[in-house]
Amino acid sequence: MLGVIAALAGSAVASNAEPLWVTYPGLEEKKPVFLHFRREVILDSLAASYPVELSADNRFILYVNGKRVAEGPSRGDLAHWRYEQLDLRPYLHKGKNVVAAEVWNSFTGETPPRAPLAQVSARTGFWLRGDGAASVFETGASWRVSRDRSRTFESPWPHLNTVLGGTYYVAGSSEIVDAAQADWNWNALEETHAEWVNAVAALAPGEAAPWALQSDKLPPMRYTPVSPGEVVRTNLASGTAFPKSSVTIAAHASATLLIDQAKMVSAYPEFVVSGGKGAKITVTYSEALYDKNKKKGDRNAIGDRLVLGVEDTFLPDGAHRVSFRPLWWRTWRYMQLHVETGDQPLTLEGLSLHETGYPFDERGFFKSDDAALNQIWEIGWRTLQINAHETFMDSSYWEQLQYVGDTRIDNYIVYTVAGDPRLPIQAIDAFGHSQGKDGMIQSAYPSSGDNIIPPFGLLWLGMMRDYAQYHPDTDVLKRNLAGARKILDWYAPYVASNGLVGITPKWNYIDWAGEAQQPGNPTHEDRFPSFDAAMKTSCIISLSYLGALNDMAVVEMAAGDPALAAADRQKADAIKNAIHDQCWDADKGLYADSPDRTVFSQHANALAVLYDVAPKDKAAGILRKVTKGHGVDAPEGIIEASYYFSWYIVKAFDHADLDDEYLVLVETWRDLLTLNYTTWPESRGDTRSDTHAWSSHPTADLIGIVAGIRPGALGYSSAVIEPHLGTLKSVDAATPTPHGLVSVSYRLSGQKMLATISVPEGLPARFIWKGRTYPLETGTNQLELLTP
Repeated sequence: MLGVIAALAGSAVASNAEPLWVTYPGLEEKKPVFLHFRREVILDSLAASYPVELSADNRFILYVNGKRVAEGPSRGDLAHWRYEQLDLRPYLHKGKNVVAAEVWNSFTGETPPRAPLAQVSARTGFWLRGDGAASVFETGASWRVSRDRSRTFESPWPHLNTVLGGTYYVAGSSEIVDAAQADWNWNALEETHAEWVNAVAALAPGEAAPWALQSDKLPPMRYTPVSPGEVVRTNLASGTAFPKSSVTIAAHASATLLIDQAKMVSAYPEFVVSGGKGAKITVTYSEALYDKNKKKGDRNAIGDRLVLGVEDTFLPDGAHRVSFRPLWWRTWRYMQLHVETGDQPLTLEGLSLHETGYPFDERGFFKSDDAALNQIWEIGWRTLQINAHETFMDSSYWEQLQYVGDTRIDNYIVYTVAGDPRLPIQAIDAFGHSQGKDGMIQSAYPSSGDNIIPPFGLLWLGMMRDYAQYHPDTDVLKRNLAGARKILDWYAPYVASNGLVGITPKWNYIDWAGEAQQPGNPTHEDRFPSFDAAMKTSCIISLSYLGALNDMAVVEMAAGDPALAAADRQKADAIKNAIHDQCWDADKGLYADSPDRTVFSQHANALAVLYDVAPKDKAAGILRKVTKGHGVDAPEGIIEASYYFSWYIVKAFDHADLDDEYLVLVETWRDLLTLNYTTWPESRGDTRSDTHAWSSHPTADLIGIVAGIRPGALGYSSAVIEPHLGTLKSVDAATPTPHGLVSVSYRLSGQKMLATISVPEGLPARFIWKGRTYPLETGTNQLELLTP
């Protein structure tokens, strides 16, 4: 027997030493590698539990007796490297057991990156620690390892640039799997491959581990079987039978099968094939189909449209029922299989999918008599789920990066629908972990790259304020207070003599609007956001700084120092006055983007209203001048906000007591329904990404504004329910709170409205209807009210 076997009588066995980080002998650093680890153990009896902790650099998938049981570690940085925890007991039996792991690392440090940019690495290794009876499984010299050379990792970015033109992709590798080089029995009861060797220590004697291990506070990601979709286009006579039935491609032939998932999915695909030695299977994953000009359109349209996107390649070796799967999940709506056979026919036996993502519990909901609004709500929630994993992701297809601006909106949706704070807490902490010695945070984190967007540092403070509004536990705020204060300290030297914020180092990004400032380039005075020629100061950046001062004052009151809150408010008053004095254009009745007063945007005016720079009696007029009365579109001459920044327009309307106009603003999303999106896109027009959760804020606002359920005080210590129903006649909605679920049901008929409201115990609540306030009691409340 090639494996090392240990006997264990089922009782606790103390570990003689700390478990080792282990690896394959002689590995070169920063070279892509795919390893198999295994440990064989004979158990004469079973203990009550076998708790283990395990991690890897970069990734692992753990199997016990051939069953997939865990994956990880959740993404972090070297100073906060996660380990997963589980009990092996349900998967063990008396007799011989095999605990095995796939471990891979595609990190090279090269450009374009093969590993996800969101992934950090020190060196390839695997680590497992067991408590009590599980100590027999700890990593050390008793583990075996082999190097599987069947997988090649390549960056899809060059290919995507070729087929789509200039684009940006950093979400990880395409995989090429050569079955002839694979060990398909690597986790079987016995070793069968000649390359198994004893694992060796990943660290030299006395060398400090580069990974500072900490337990993963997140639950395991979903791994849920879902339908594999249907073939909607093929040149294979029997092709439409797949994947419900097997299909065969003859020798020396080619076949293409286009499978429509019907909606966007993030999942692990797995193909089973037989025969086909010398064949090549190319799998292309695409969010949407493209016309001959490489433009998207109706997402349901098929015809002769093109499948362009990330590809995996599988090379069969002729064996029977071989399973091909990428190690990492993919995101797609349309999947194309293109098969070219050699001397042998190839049979596609089947396709299975396991959907993945953060396991949110959908507690909140919104349903009305307007089917389009219900669809808008559902699409937004699905978009959030597609982009929520071990971190939030801007786009699960293109980047998989957790950006501050995106994540603030993600958190808001999660608070409103799921109420689970764990992923938002992860995000707040991650940005704090990214803080540099100068006090500024990374715009996206975790990341092996460097991308500083100072205005995103300001939004991090807004993210903390949002958390304080929805959750009573302030621990995450307290541990990030010092870092949050450093953001304001970082900005302080850039406040110019005119009282406004000037050009700062790094990327002065606010939104993809107008001719936006670009990453990696110096700030241009005439790009968005613009700066005046004389002082090089910006009204929009100053407004962002003002908002952060306001937000930080709230955070200080919730978890910090009231004296510092007062100081922040005093600074806010000063910059508020400077913005009004130098950015208000009386002739236009609008706030300009810079003191030159030549450029005007939705952004500057929405923020001026939101942060009370605009007098209350002017707020409504300002907002109506920068919108067209249909959706969030801007009139001619006004720089238009993206779907992302339109959230701040909505917040401004809300702040100006114009919530009754929300259903007009959401017309933009109603218009998008005509293109049959199943998740919301990144940008207007010819969008790169079809799944961007920063466009999903209507999912939260339909509950918060239309159904009207929101926190009434910090920590959700009270609730206020003030619906804005427009022409709706029926609305049912709910949202989770720290005290339990608040639900509402509204029915309008003639001049009457019947409101049924359920309030959990311990949550003071009040209902507001057309300016009048009604106190609510614990339990079910029924109000019959007159409509205007």
